[in-house]
Parts: sequence; C-alpha cells; structure tokens
Amino acid sequence: MFFDQALTALIQEAVSRPDMLQARYTSLLAEIERRDATLKSFCAINREWLASELDRIGKISVSPPKAGLFGVPVGVKDTIVVSGLPTKAGTSADVGHILGLSQSPAVTRLQEAGAVIVGKQATHQFCSSAGPAATQSLRGAEFFAGGSTVGGAWAVAAGFTRLALGSDAAGSIRHPAALAGVAGLRPREGVLSDEGQVNGALSGQSTGLLARSAEDLVTVFEQCPSLFATPQDRAIVDRDRPTIGVPEIGWMNIDPAAASALRLAASRLADAGHKVVRTALWLTPDAMEDFFLVMNFENWLFHRRLMVEHADIYHPDVYRVMQAGASIEPQEAGAARRRLAGHRRRFLDSANAEGLDILLTPSIPWPDIRSDAGPPRALSAEGGRFTVLSNIYDLDSLSVPAEREPGGWARSVMLQGLTVPLSRLLTTASIVDLRRADAA
Repeated sequence: MFFDQALTALIQEAVSRPDMLQARYTSLLAEIERRDATLKSFCAINREWLASELDRIGKISVSPPKAGLFGVPVGVKDTIVVSGLPTKAGTSADVGHILGLSQSPAVTRLQEAGAVIVGKQATHQFCSSAGPAATQSLRGAEFFAGGSTVGGAWAVAAGFTRLALGSDAAGSIRHPAALAGVAGLRPREGVLSDEGQVNGALSGQSTGLLARSAEDLVTVFEQCPSLFATPQDRAIVDRDRPTIGVPEIGWMNIDPAAASALRLAASRLADAGHKVVRTALWLTPDAMEDFFLVMNFENWLFHRRLMVEHADIYHPDVYRVMQAGASIEPQEAGAARRRLAGHRRRFLDSANAEGLDILLTPSIPWPDIRSDAGPPRALSAEGGRFTVLSNIYDLDSLSVPAEREPGGWARSVMLQGLTVPLSRLLTTASIVDLRRADAA
C-alpha cells in the first residue's frame, strides 16, 4: 500500500504521481474515520482542511533529489499551533487563539517541504499527565497509552500518519512511542523550534518527532534540513563508531522484557563494531529536584493569568498541578536554574572522562502496563524515570523499538547522545531498530 512503503519510496512515488494523492488521501481519511472512533488519536478530522492541504502541496514544484517530504502524512500535537485549525491543548477552548499564538515555525518548515498536515492529535490537557487523555492503546482499552504526545504515537502505530510533531518535557514523546512500538525523538532544546505552542518555553521541554523507525527519522533529517537547527554551546565529537555506555541492569527494577531488549540492543551495537561498556553515569537527586522546581515555576508563570481568566477550561487535577509553582519565589527559581546549568556541565564532564559518546538505557521500565495500575500521573512518572534524564541534562534522545514480543508488540530501548551530533545518534539507532532487523 502507498502509505505503508518505505518513506523514501513514498516520497518518490508522490513526486512522480502527484495526480494519485487525492485518491490516496481519500482512502486514508476513510480508514481514519473507521478506526479512530475507538482509538481517538485525532482531536477531529476536517475534510475541508485536508482538501486545502492537498491543494497547497499541488502548487509546490519538486523534483528528485530535492523532493523534501512531498506527500508525507503528518499529525500535529494539539498544543502546537497550525494556522486554520484550533489549538485546544486538551481543553474545550481554542487556547492558541486566546494566547494570540502564531503558527509553529516547525509546522511551517514541514509544510514548505511538502508534508501534508492531516490534523491535530490528542494530548493530555496542557501536556500534564494529571489530566485524562482520550487516546486508547491498540493493545486494548485496559492498557495505558502513555504520556502527553499520546495521540501522535498511536496514530503512527496505526498507520494513520507517517510522522507526528509533538513535545517532550519529561518523556512525553518517548514514553508513548515506546508503548506504541514506534520511534520517538526528543532532540535538544531549540533543535526544532519551540515557538508557536502552548507551554513551549518550559526549561527541559523540546519539540520532537515520532515515526515508524529510526530510519524514517534519518530520512526526515536528510530531506528536510531546514527543520533542524544545530546548537553551538557544546563540543561535538563525530566518531564513525561511538562508544556506548550501558548502566548496570541490577538497580533498574525493570520488567524482564525491558532487560531483554536492552541486552539485544547492546549486542547489535557490539556486532556492528561499537565499543560497549558498563557505566555508573546517571542523574543525581539534586539535579532532578532543581529541574522540577524550575519546571513548576515556569508552568505557574505561563498559566497564572490563564487560570484566572479561563479557570473553567482546566481539569481540577491539572489546575492543582499548575498551582504548584505559585509558592516558588523568582529568586529561588533563578538559583535552581543556575544550579541546573552546573549539573549539566558536570554530567557531560563525567561522560567525557569515561570516554562515552552515547548512553543506552531502557525506554520504559515495563512495556505493557495496565491503566488500572494507578492514576495517569503516577503511571507517567514511573514510566518516565529513564526518559527524564535527557530533559534534565538536555540531551538528544531517541526511543526505538528493538525486540519483538511473542505476541507481536515491540520492546524499546533509548539512545541518549552525550557527545555525538544528532545525525550520528539517528544512524546509530538505526542499527538497533527492530524494523531494520526484520528486513535483514
């Protein structure tokens, strides 16, 4: 099928046969309307909007090899502004309009590359796992679907879109990606523009992508370079075979399935010629405390006026979470922010002292947690105890499916870049990727 083929082949066919896109998207839309009534990965499907998107890309002149992402279906998290669509951030109101936000530059770059924005995708209210999300897991309604970029993860898993644009503040992309068995990228802050979105300025949060595989993300990196910026504040070392650090499994308290995927990923990397070593490198409690103090304060700054003028749009549990920063003094938050910068320097100094380029960890401690195991916020916090490291220390980080369960679902691992450029992290993750192993 057209949307199931390799991403490079999809783009090539779309460029060579643009006259077929209308029929392809008509079929895709019918499939979404049929299946998403249960999955609820999209906020809504707007036929007029999709027709306008197809009309827009019909006016773009492309030819190989500069084909961009022509014809590729993309979903956008409903905290990220797309001009012409409401941005409700999991509420009943168009929060993007209330705040006067302009379209996300990341959305603009995708559209300029010829991607088709299929629609807005479901999220926990204001990206807070304290609030409910409608999206269900494809495993069944009894399974937890994941953190706030949940609609994007399961839409990619269902085949509704090939890419999804989301945000990640403590694992919000990588957590649902791991549960859904797809690839989830949280790049460093500012690599993808954080403008034009609700909560877009939080420390530790960054805009990222979901795709079927690491290989698809490599394609996006190559075909749409304008989407990515390169931070200049750290020394980068680009080795052909980066050294991989793997923490000891014993202390992790993880499901045996997660441990199995981690061992398999390490084995694949070693077989590919990478040096794989044990490491004690990990986050410190002080760094985590400072990180969440800053995040709570910045959340409060963002929401305090909105909570007064539009208190009725907040879920009560989300309202309480956003109030957590009200008692934090600006001087206290400023001191924590400065300490956090020091934590980040010391962490990278330790990685350099050990000669580590990439950290390999589980993505989540369990691959199939049930919804009734606890409230959503507790499930997200437990599921994010590996992902949050990248947010605290601002690392490029990618969750990728590495092993297939007997029932067919994927078990994921996470690669976190310490000294390598994003391009090298993506190609290294492709070695681990289950889809590449399946193809071999």
